[in-house]
Amino acid sequence: MLQRDIEVKLLRTLLTVVDEDGFSRAAQSLHVTQPTVSQQIQRLESLIQAPLFHRTKRPLRLTPAGQELVAHARRVIMLNSEVLDKLSAIRSHETFGMGCSFHFADGLSTMLSRLAEEQPHLRCATVTGVSASLADRVAGDELEAALLLGTRTARSEMLGRLRLGWFGHRTLTPAARVPIALLGDRSALSLHIVEALTAHGVPWYSLPWCTDPLAVRASVQAGLAYTALCENAQHKHPDLHPAPRGVLGPAPAPLPVYLAFSPTVRESVADAARAAARAILEGTPLSPP
Repeated sequence: MLQRDIEVKLLRTLLTVVDEDGFSRAAQSLHVTQPTVSQQIQRLESLIQAPLFHRTKRPLRLTPAGQELVAHARRVIMLNSEVLDKLSAIRSHETFGMGCSFHFADGLSTMLSRLAEEQPHLRCATVTGVSASLADRVAGDELEAALLLGTRTARSEMLGRLRLGWFGHRTLTPAARVPIALLGDRSALSLHIVEALTAHGVPWYSLPWCTDPLAVRASVQAGLAYTALCENAQHKHPDLHPAPRGVLGPAPAPLPVYLAFSPTVRESVADAARAAARAILEGTPLSPP
């Protein structure tokens, strides 16, 4: 048996003719010519092999076959719209993976609430870690984007330079080496701190490696060590004390902040990642790139 399919477009034309009570008004509503409407109705009649309208009667009246097809057409159009709406809703709830350097994790709650308000169709799956590790995951397409400190990738944008300051309040004896709390050896900030201390001839020694910035901050808050953090860190953590002048020399130079993208990131996701990064960095002391 030969399969015959009715195009949804033809059914829409039929319903418009019925609802507008005429071919001419239907053509105006559909923004086509009247002959086009007539041709589409003729195609329908050819498919069902029966006339749809009583051509000799005014006002326009449906034949029994036309009445039956109109009833089915309304259900088909409704189902078509329902399918498209549901698929659109699924597609619109776009999920993207975004990494965030440990050092900016305080801004994640702001970012998530801002995206929920301004872009409710987006779902952001966040991962925190050392920038070097996140950069590897971005390069490997495991994450679409990542906010990195002092680490750039083949596809990245510099958002600014993080201004730093020394923090700590441990009492030191003259000529004593300064205890420094550092993150793991892949941390760009830790390497930057070591370079600054070496450049200014500051005698220092490292506490055992800390596994995350919370441990670094706790060591400083407890008066066990010094470290460098963003220059206004005490605003969010009042029990952090800026280091006394002269203990560690000038603060380390500002460290670049990058937004890195995976090689296959979609432009819509890249825009969402930029919006997320702006929210995370809100209130962060950044100098221009």
